[in-house]
Amino acid sequence: MAKTAAATVLDIAELSFSDLALLQSPETPADDSRRRRVLDTVATELGRGGSGLLAIAEVPRVGALRRRLLPLSRRLALMDYPTRSQILKVTHFIPFHLLFLDLETAKCALICFRGFFQNHGLASDVPLKKPDRSVSSFAKLLRHSGKLSLLELVNNTHSINHGFVCLEKIYDCDGSDESNCDDDMVNLGELVNELGLYMMELGILIARACDIVIGGGQLEQSITDFGTAKARLIHYHSELDNIIIREKENSTKKCLLKKVAVKPYQLGYQRRSRSLCSCCIKSEDMTPVVAIKDNSSRDTSVQGQAAEISRLNLWQEWHYDFGILTVLTAPLFLSASEGEKCLINQEYHHSNGHTHLQLCNGRKIFSVRCSPESFIVQVGEAADILSSGKLNSTLHSVSRPLSFTDISRETFVVFLQPSWDKTLSCSGYCLDTEEQSSHNIETSIISNGSAGSCDEDVRMQEILEKIPPLSSRLREGMTFAEFSRQTTKQYYGGGGIQQNN
Repeated sequence: MAKTAAATVLDIAELSFSDLALLQSPETPADDSRRRRVLDTVATELGRGGSGLLAIAEVPRVGALRRRLLPLSRRLALMDYPTRSQILKVTHFIPFHLLFLDLETAKCALICFRGFFQNHGLASDVPLKKPDRSVSSFAKLLRHSGKLSLLELVNNTHSINHGFVCLEKIYDCDGSDESNCDDDMVNLGELVNELGLYMMELGILIARACDIVIGGGQLEQSITDFGTAKARLIHYHSELDNIIIREKENSTKKCLLKKVAVKPYQLGYQRRSRSLCSCCIKSEDMTPVVAIKDNSSRDTSVQGQAAEISRLNLWQEWHYDFGILTVLTAPLFLSASEGEKCLINQEYHHSNGHTHLQLCNGRKIFSVRCSPESFIVQVGEAADILSSGKLNSTLHSVSRPLSFTDISRETFVVFLQPSWDKTLSCSGYCLDTEEQSSHNIETSIISNGSAGSCDEDVRMQEILEKIPPLSSRLREGMTFAEFSRQTTKQYYGGGGIQQNN
């Protein structure tokens, strides 16, 4: 079986945040041409027959937050287990010696030491003690107040300046190109909360737009009634990362550990990307452990043309998200390079904008691209069900780079869902779409004599075999909690299709 396959390049349709703001304005007439264009884009891309994906660009405030938060995921993933646990969940305490200081000195000292005892409220939802894991994830529950802060910010700017011309000025006013990594780790919980709540707001605005398109008004109400979302800071490991983790856990190889040590608060993050030299990390006997390859190669693939993707070596297996909407940052790719004392992170720029997100739609696999500062909104199965099939949930996976062993992928994701006791109805919704698709592909494999088409059908059949059918996970009158439980069990539970992933 071939290890790679051709995928069609897909550039996600993009709306600006000002488009969403215009859509919410009571002053915008229903027949406004820009309003119609925005709603048409939502209907085409998120509706039945669309990709189920939409990119939101030029979002104020959040660009700097994304650049500060994403590099922290790799630092957390490569820390030793006790140190990471202390940073994520340690309880508040006052160091004993501070009790003997005067009040003002003690306050200053507490500010200096706050990073060592601040409770960030994060926990992992993957087994971090597994050294060969492909993903490290750090999760936190978010609670939205109902206030749409970004929308208010843009509306206030509009009223003062009679237009959206100042949106660019407020786009990144809270950040700069450089940030202090140690300070960002100290404020990890605050960064997750702030960026996560802004991303919840993006999802709420998209849900509102979907409600206008499909009618009924269920999506936004379902999200806001629950008011809670799960945020995940995700690090997709490079091969080099796993070598580092294994060697750090192997106390007998101290010499190698020194050469590839990644100490807490020591990994620098360089904003300016540059080509890497063809050097390598060497082991105790000076033999190469892993090469750090030049990243100057350029992929000239364009929309609609084929891109080569990994077929077997996936960071994340094929699946549907089972919530209403998933909001993701555009990923950040980091490449490790040698510093004077330790490995340092450099941002790796894909010249073509590939995200390594793969989409399966119909009988085709797409390799998704988007602009680096945008946010991706993705339709989940609950939205598909609540809209009676008018919205299109997205079957997707994440592929590893084909050529580079030192490239990791960082992203931040917020999952929007209805209340756990929300009742799901199958009325007017077709449950046998996947089964019919699978049957059609099996028939095609048997009857079609074309080798190329047969290969494509076999590949699609392999993907569908990894997905538990919706008809086995959903029944009439089931609550979202029951649906969630069944979905998780059939994917990853004992005897589940992807239980070892």
